[in-house]
Amino acid sequence: MQQPYFNTLEKILALQTEAQSWMGTPFAPKAMVKGAGVDCVHLAAGIYLKLGAIAEFVPGDYTLDEGSHLKTSKVIGWFANHPDFAPVEAPYLAGDILCFNLAQVGHHVGMVINGKEFVHVFAQRGRFVIVSNLSESFYTRHIVAAYRLMKGAA
Repeated sequence: MQQPYFNTLEKILALQTEAQSWMGTPFAPKAMVKGAGVDCVHLAAGIYLKLGAIAEFVPGDYTLDEGSHLKTSKVIGWFANHPDFAPVEAPYLAGDILCFNLAQVGHHVGMVINGKEFVHVFAQRGRFVIVSNLSESFYTRHIVAAYRLMKGAA
């Protein structure tokens, strides 16, 4: 049976360090350039790629307003159908992906960096990569799915 990819203190500390290095990067659609611009999906991918947790990231085509007009979430569909991710429920662990419904369907993601906080970026709040608390009701009431990377665990 596979275990979570982020299953050692060393991997968790590397995740936290990498997430910290993205702090203050401005929001930019479909970008993944630390310090210059990133969107929520590419932020998670950038962290995973830097740590070697995934080898490549090839998202399907998407637009920023899809969460407001689609009937199903492409973001949730991607994670749900990816063989290296497993759906999970709270309590969330470092490296878990949280999917938030801030419109009609889940279209925003954040990555848990410890049991209490997650890193994310989106245009509506702050416009820069930030760390938010999982206990903030704004976020907790909008979590619609969560996934854990299981690939590569020993």
